[in-house]
Amino acid sequence: MSFDNLKKIYQFSENSHKEDYWKEMFGSNHKDWITHSSTSIKNSDAFPACDYYLNKSHYFIEIELPGMNVNQLSIHLNNQVLHIEGYYQTFIPNCAYLLKERQNKHFVKNIKIPANIKEKDIKQKYENGILQLSFPQKEMKKEGI
Repeated sequence: MSFDNLKKIYQFSENSHKEDYWKEMFGSNHKDWITHSSTSIKNSDAFPACDYYLNKSHYFIEIELPGMNVNQLSIHLNNQVLHIEGYYQTFIPNCAYLLKERQNKHFVKNIKIPANIKEKDIKQKYENGILQLSFPQKEMKKEGI
């Protein structure tokens, strides 16, 4: 395989998750070619990996952040969107890397949550490199007519 082919594969893998890449490739009808598995999570890319699920009584959001200081994260709720932002730093100064696979990057996750959840309801726990946010499933109050 030639170097040019390897370069093209690398560029594809770096850009294929970005919506602008597909707009450029397919034009304005690019969404007809793509299916999204979840509309509740909006972010610029897939980093860091995130799961959002529900059990009988609680919602859970789990985000992979190994080695990160979670006190440096910004987590807040605005208009029923949970905004999680941080900078994942793996770079070690004053060394020569022989292999560097872990990313050094800023990230943003915006996750739509149910309308009846308040910021005070959200609990967080960081364990084994996983940030877990949880909040209770609440019934919506029915209004009489």
